[in-house]
Amino acid sequence: MSQIVTGNTRVKTDFRNNSLDVRFRDPETGRYLHLSGAGLTTGTASAWIGTRKQAGTLKERAVARGEDWPFRAVSAGGKEA
Repeated sequence: MSQIVTGNTRVKTDFRNNSLDVRFRDPETGRYLHLSGAGLTTGTASAWIGTRKQAGTLKERAVARGEDWPFRAVSAGGKEA
């Protein structure tokens, strides 16, 4: 049996809605969480970025380890999320 395929046959595998991405910023210093998950950075080039679910998991793990968590989630554009 043969199959007829029409149209675009490429599979989209890298769909991302960047409007859902968040960063963590320290409200006192205005600095961002470094992409390594430890330390701070002044700009967004080396800042951690992820989805809201990833951000929640990162915060929960830090709190479970007894670490201070001064960060606030902000949208990737810099506005508070």
